[in-house]
Amino acid sequence: MIFDGAGLTSNLTLHADLCVVGAGAGGATAAMIAAEAGLRVVVLEAGEHLTPGDMSQREEEMFPRLYWDAGARTTRDRGVKVHQGKGVGGSTLHNLNLVKRIPEPLIERWVKERGLRDFGVAEWRALYDEVEALLQVSAVPRDKWNRHNRLLEEGCARLGWRGGGLSHNRTGCIGSGFCELGCAFDAKNNALKVMVPRALAAGAEIVTRCQVIRVLHSGGKVTGVAAVTLDEQTGRHRGELTVKAARVCLAASATATPAILLRSGVPHGGELGARLHLHPAVVVAGDFDEPVRAWEGIPQTYECTEHLQLERDDGPRTWIVPAFAHPVGTAALVPGHGRAHRDVMLRYPHLAALTAMVHDRTRGAVEPRGDLGLTVDYWPDASDRAELSRGMAACARLLFAAGARRVIVPTRPLRVLSPGDSLDGLARWNFGRGDLDVSSVHPMGSAPMGEIEAATFDSHGRHRRVAGLFAADGSILPGSIGVPPQLSIYALGLRVGRAIARG
Repeated sequence: MIFDGAGLTSNLTLHADLCVVGAGAGGATAAMIAAEAGLRVVVLEAGEHLTPGDMSQREEEMFPRLYWDAGARTTRDRGVKVHQGKGVGGSTLHNLNLVKRIPEPLIERWVKERGLRDFGVAEWRALYDEVEALLQVSAVPRDKWNRHNRLLEEGCARLGWRGGGLSHNRTGCIGSGFCELGCAFDAKNNALKVMVPRALAAGAEIVTRCQVIRVLHSGGKVTGVAAVTLDEQTGRHRGELTVKAARVCLAASATATPAILLRSGVPHGGELGARLHLHPAVVVAGDFDEPVRAWEGIPQTYECTEHLQLERDDGPRTWIVPAFAHPVGTAALVPGHGRAHRDVMLRYPHLAALTAMVHDRTRGAVEPRGDLGLTVDYWPDASDRAELSRGMAACARLLFAAGARRVIVPTRPLRVLSPGDSLDGLARWNFGRGDLDVSSVHPMGSAPMGEIEAATFDSHGRHRRVAGLFAADGSILPGSIGVPPQLSIYALGLRVGRAIARG
């Protein structure tokens, strides 16, 4: 069953074989595997339980319900926006359902550098095959590509750049275009739709609006977790909940998992919270004579991989896909005030937007802040900023090649480029904090697994120093993966869930 923790105003203690913290891709999958293996499972989720009927498709209503800090979470210095989801289903409620596997050269590198000899290419392939079957992954049919994505395809074709269609985990999609606000039509084959029902059928219990403060441990063994329930309206602390369990699996995200561990005083080898990757991204828009109506249809169906060569240590590291925002998001992204801002927004139906996302080398940090908060420190290093600038110039070239009459780069002040303008300055721009919006939707690698002394978790998600403690989210990925992590986190949930079930 699913219980709303907002109704708990006093103290309560529960007992379970396993407590899972977070009901996203990793947590829901690990809970499903463990419950079906016969374990008594309690899942604690800080967000609420939303059904497709709750997805109103209104930004002002859904962002506060689906995203941490209503989508306004940033790094400590506000230099990078970090979008993270919450709720039963986690970020799979709002993500755009892109499905990509980790490039195998990266996995082979991890085997050597992190000692992951029993978690190599063959093991990842088997997990991916299984997850893709569970989620009914398929290529997005070409007749479902909207004009926005076709413009990127046209730009790639005219420049002779590599690109191709994408795969997704949707069935029954009607192309409403509101994926980032949750799917009102239940077309996403996500954690809420696929894993949670199986976990519940096997006896798992989920408590929503319940945020974990710390892991309880003694004598090198985990004993449970301490949490608080949250008021439905204010989000403030209402009651205290303790779960006594000999096994705990953290799947609270690559920011919250290390924050909980650090707040709990769990011993570690020095990497915990200190190796955060974000896949920083920037956006460039093109203004076209004919309407694009980019908000219609499946948001992302085509990719440009000309500048992404992850098989090479010294290769380009930029992935380019369409990235269009709904009206409020667009208005917030466009710099300026008054007439200049209005003039851009009046062209909204004619705008196409591309994002350049970087497979980053920067290592950020996560720290707990008080009992419930956390702080992220991250600013792209010189090599990543250079890659982002080259990515912006590449986006501009693609948009012009596709026929844009002007290209808008949302810098401060706004840059407006015309066909024939040199892009060299943009490609070499060494931007600073506040010069433009940098965003992230892929935090990972903040508690990286490995069979080395410094690693926090091993290759099965087991904590290397505290018995019974596991993790199954993006925090344990060994580093940046250069592609969306959704599929890989589901795969980790399968692997870690089985390790938990084995005891």
